[in-house]
Amino acid sequence: MKIQFKTLHLLLAVLFAVLLTGCMSGASSDAAYLLEQDHLKMTDSELITYEQELSDELVNSSRSSDNRDVGVGIGVGSWGGNVGFGVHADKWFGGGGDSGMIRDLKNKRDEVRQEMRNRGLLAE
Repeated sequence: MKIQFKTLHLLLAVLFAVLLTGCMSGASSDAAYLLEQDHLKMTDSELITYEQELSDELVNSSRSSDNRDVGVGIGVGSWGGNVGFGVHADKWFGGGGDSGMIRDLKNKRDEVRQEMRNRGLLAE
């Protein structure tokens, strides 16, 4: 029976750590979708909307990138007849600079804005 409790506790600790990591991640699936779009095939109104979506996603990604690195630790131990476990999660403040996704979003937005200028939708 004690082995089953140890196994159960370990499984619960791992599950909890995975859930914490998932909740802490800031990656947006919208960003990947936005980067896949071909802005050259869009109509003028679609292009304007697309530029706004890129800008909004940049704001959201920049907010969540302040805490880029995630660390999760799991500890399991037994003392006599007792078993204990602990889970710890941290977010570390990274240094300056842009993440790759933010850089890609900025580059895409710059390309879209240039296309908008070419079509006369944005002032030079």
